[in-house]
Order: sequence, then C-alpha cells, then structure tokens
Amino acid sequence: MTTEIEVKKKRRRTRRRRRPAAAKELPQIFFCGDPHGCFDQINQAAREYQPDALVILGDMQAPAPLEVVLEEALQYAPVWWIPGNHDSESDEMYDNLWRSKLADKNLHGRAANVCGVRIAGLGGVFRGQVWMPDDPPNYYCPATFIRRVGPGNVWRGGVPRRHRTTIFPSVYQNLMRQHADILVTHEAPSCHRKGFAAIDRLAEALGVKRLFHGHQHEDRAYGRHHGIIMTGVGYRGITSITGEVVIPAQLDPREAAALKSALEWADSHGIDAPPVRTPPPAMVVRTPLPHAAPTFQPPELHPSSDMKPAPSSIKEAEAEQEKRTSRMTRARNRALAEAEKREPRRDAMLGRAVSARAPGGRWKRMQPKKKTGAGSDGGA
Repeated sequence: MTTEIEVKKKRRRTRRRRRPAAAKELPQIFFCGDPHGCFDQINQAAREYQPDALVILGDMQAPAPLEVVLEEALQYAPVWWIPGNHDSESDEMYDNLWRSKLADKNLHGRAANVCGVRIAGLGGVFRGQVWMPDDPPNYYCPATFIRRVGPGNVWRGGVPRRHRTTIFPSVYQNLMRQHADILVTHEAPSCHRKGFAAIDRLAEALGVKRLFHGHQHEDRAYGRHHGIIMTGVGYRGITSITGEVVIPAQLDPREAAALKSALEWADSHGIDAPPVRTPPPAMVVRTPLPHAAPTFQPPELHPSSDMKPAPSSIKEAEAEQEKRTSRMTRARNRALAEAEKREPRRDAMLGRAVSARAPGGRWKRMQPKKKTGAGSDGGA
C-alpha cells in the first residue's frame, strides 16, 4: 500500500516557468507642433520617414479643409489632431477642421487607440471667463454657459465660436475617468513657467507614461515630472514618440521680431553682443535653434547722488542680506497663516457657487436641525 507521503508526491505537478514578457515595441508616431497655417513640414516628415501615425497638437489655422492641406501626408499615415486656441478665430478656420473629412480624428476630450497605443487628448486653452485653474470654475459645462449668456450669444445652436476651443470642467473631469498611455494637450503642464498643475493631475489620473504639448512654441524636454516623461514640441517642429527631434522647431515670429529690434538697437548704440548663455540644467533644450537669440547687456548707468551707496564691507552686505531674508520669511509666514484662515471660507463659497450654477447637482446645502420645544417631549 502506498503511504500518504507517496500520494502527495504523485499529485504534485511541476510548474512551468513563464517566459519573461518581451518589451513592447513602440510604433513610430510623430507629434507635430503648432503649424499656424503651414503644413509643409508635416508632409515632408510623412514622405521621408513614413511613420505609423501623426498627431497635431493644435493651432492649425488651416487655410483649406484639413484633408486638402495634408493630402500628401495622408498617403503615408493617418493624421489625428486636437484643437488650439487659434482654431476658432474665424468661421472658415473652424469649418476647415470640424467640418473636414478628418473631423472624426479629433482627440479632444476622449481617448482613442492609435496604432496599438491609447492616446488621450485635451485641446483648447483655459479661459478665465469659464475656468482658470486652480480657481473655482464660473461655468461647469457648455449648457450652464449658454443659460447665462442668453440666446443672443449662441453660435450655431451652441456656445460662442471663441469658446469652442475653451476647456470646460465637465470635459476635463470626464477625461480623468479614462485610461491612456499618452496624453496630448495644447496647454503646457506645470513644469513650464506658463503651465498648469491641472494638466499634471489629469496625466496622473489617466496613468500615462508620456505627455506632449504645444502652444508655447518652445522645443523642450522636461525629463520625468511626477513620474511622466513630458515633452514640449516647438513652433512647426516634429518630435517622435521617443522624444527624438524629427524636424527642428522654427523661431517664433514674435521672438524673431524682438530679436530683430534688439539687434537694431544694439547696432545703433554701438554695443557688441556678449556670448550666448547656456540654458539652465533644470530645463534642457533638446535642439538648439540655428540662430539663438543673444542676450544684450544695457549700458552701464553712472551712480547718482540719489542712489543708495553700496556696502563698504562684506560684513555689512551679509547683515543686509540677513535682514532682507528675515523680512521675506516673516511675510511668507503671515501669508500662510492668512491662507489657512481663508481656506474654510473658500470651500464654503465654492460649494455655494457650484450649487447656484449647477442646480440639481449632488451638492446640497445642509439644513440646520430644528430645535424641539420644551413641551414637545411631554406625552399626553
């Protein structure tokens, strides 16, 4: 007879070792910075590299329907897009996007499967009339906005044309409930000096690994921010999904005009341009522009009698610096204490604002309990 130990040995099965999962190969997806009416660089990149897909990050200002200006690029790869703040400046620009044959490729407010990668999009910009994070919103959704502005300001049965490229809180919150691998936005995240922390929170809620944005006309690689690889695509520049520069960004026309005026001013005053300063380590410029803007030093001013004389010794300078630091610390502490006092009032005001602008919502004002009278406890 077999013993109990032998029976257990017979029942025991050998487990097969699972092979380690192979690294997923990323598709070749190109992210295109603000074209502002010029699509030659997009057609060129599609013709030379033949990527799997192209994603435009807003501010197209298409002079013709999108399928017409991107006719050559569409022969090699599908084109997806999100709107920018300039895409609703005129009826023609609006119709060339939303009434084109590529209207179904709009990623704003949703996530879609692009070549096996789930990409979510948030187009448009924050506008103070509707919502400017991190302040409470004035209007939660387009319906509440239309009820306030009245029928005279309705455009084509909806919000005014300008606000067709405005980010509403309802669209933002609906997108936060989804999941994606990559987030594309027109607005910049908080790692940019003009960015928003709301974009960071959206990326974290979606669980993305990479983020690409336009709007700022700056070609920058921020590295990992909140565990997410964030990249800014510059003016008419193109970047791959891995952050490699396909076509370098062009100089912003506004910066070019400022550079030209600075050069003219320097020539007229006989000032030689100093060497170009290197960018700070916290913000790495991926592709330096061919004509970097030199920094000019203004002419030295002669000290007048009204100016405060410089400290005569190092000790006086250190003492003055300590006084300045202590003043700033005290001011900061007072501001923090005042902010803590205002926080409960701000929450109460926000609750009342949400209740007033979204009637029938979940938020309800708590009613005080009615005090029972002295004789109510008594029976018969």
